[in-house]
Amino acid sequence: MTLHSLALDLWLGGEAQAPCPNTCGNAGMTLGWAFTVNSAIRINGLGVWDEGSNGLGTPLPVQAGLWTSAGTLLASVTVTDSSTAVASASPSGRWLFETIDTLTLDPGNYLIGSLFYPEAPLTTRAGGELVTIDIFVTGGQASSLDGDTGFMAPLVALDEAIYGSTMRLAPAAAVPEPGSLLLVAAAGLALLATRRRAA
Repeated sequence: MTLHSLALDLWLGGEAQAPCPNTCGNAGMTLGWAFTVNSAIRINGLGVWDEGSNGLGTPLPVQAGLWTSAGTLLASVTVTDSSTAVASASPSGRWLFETIDTLTLDPGNYLIGSLFYPEAPLTTRAGGELVTIDIFVTGGQASSLDGDTGFMAPLVALDEAIYGSTMRLAPAAAVPEPGSLLLVAAAGLALLATRRRAA
């Protein structure tokens, strides 16, 4: 899997942080970032940042989700230390991914986030961090929930985005070759002729 398959990746990641040591609580807090899709994209996985490439810490597992800007859940996964590792451009960590059914995101506004606890998992904030964003995805307005609320749509804006989760882009859908289209059309015509004779 190439780095280009990540909708957003960290680059030259900075100091690791626990994003909400005093506010997450035992139930955890969903933190993430908002983005705008300008041209339809297809995704097939959600991932969580693994600072140090040595595991997410406790408690596990970590939930990650994708929502519309209005808070409708589109997809969610449960990520553990055994999830599929995906390399990052940043030498300070990697991503851990779970696969979802391929989902097309039409142009519009969306939210992505994951569940954080007081000390884990570690992540990076927008301040001082460089990120690469796929050309179909722009933005980075922060979004979060206030308080010890668990896994919910991150609808409350923060001053900065928290890049603890990202999406995996699905390969472009294959376009049938002209010869294949002709064979399909011929088969359809033959079936239609057979039905007419039977009638």
